[in-house]
Amino acid sequence: MIEWLNILFDSRMFLRINAVLGFLFLGFFVFFYFSREGRDERGRGLIATASLISFAMLFVLLNIFPIFIRWSVDNIVRLSNGIQTVYTLFLLTADIALLILRKIR
Repeated sequence: MIEWLNILFDSRMFLRINAVLGFLFLGFFVFFYFSREGRDERGRGLIATASLISFAMLFVLLNIFPIFIRWSVDNIVRLSNGIQTVYTLFLLTADIALLILRKIR
């Protein structure tokens, strides 16, 4: 498993894919913010709740990532992939929370 992670996180292609996913997740969140549904009181409440959930996830991710910092500083691409993965997972959490909250409320 460690060899597989080394290959994956040393890949520049994975970095590009991860960056594109991060921008897509950010675009979805911004799109909902400026949409008609996001401008009313219910939409603002959904965005606030999703942001709070994703902030808690960011706290967890930023406390897990330093465990791998010694492994990731061996290669700059590996470090970039680690940071981008934390950012992408943060945005993915925000988008998933937003989609779940839209269905619940």
